[in-house]
Amino acid sequence: MASPSDHKATIIDGKAIAQTIRSEIASEVQRLSEKYGKVPGLAVVIVGNRKDSQSYVNMKRKSCAELCIKSFDIDLPEDVAEAEVISKVHELNANPDVHG
Repeated sequence: MASPSDHKATIIDGKAIAQTIRSEIASEVQRLSEKYGKVPGLAVVIVGNRKDSQSYVNMKRKSCAELCIKSFDIDLPEDVAEAEVISKVHELNANPDVHG
């Protein structure tokens, strides 16, 4: 029976794996566009101006642009009423170009 010391670690190249995944997604987006005339759409509703949240959302926006995915962005102030946030979510849910 093999002991834990017999196992060797495998080093992976995270950047290369990420690039492979991005290439696969870009190909699939192109295929969807050609076959159906539609591309995936990603919506983000962000409330307030937290720098960490803004940074995360900006990375998603950049990825969407690189992959030809439509990006729908709703930026609301921190003091927005809950009813307005819910209204914006309903608007996005009703938009046939928004898929996630």
